[in-house]
Amino acid sequence: MNFSCKKVEDCFAASRTWEYSLPISGAELAALLPEGWEKRENQRLRRPVFVAGRGGVNIKGLISGKSVRVSFPEGDWEAQKSAFEAWMEGLDV
Repeated sequence: MNFSCKKVEDCFAASRTWEYSLPISGAELAALLPEGWEKRENQRLRRPVFVAGRGGVNIKGLISGKSVRVSFPEGDWEAQKSAFEAWMEGLDV
């Protein structure tokens, strides 16, 4: 899968959050996540969202949106980010 990412600026000095622009919707990405990810959806909001997490990596996005925000744990964030991006690059969508 082709995607682009950019660092998300916020008020936390040690933030490890990136925004990924995707060619698929958030619902499609959530459905592709392998076993072991804890997933939740909130359909009651005006713009329904999903949240997924595993091992300190957290994904948040609109179900119908084409971008997600991913936060990585502080300790080994670079390895986690590389592994997440390698997984996404390997998706055939």
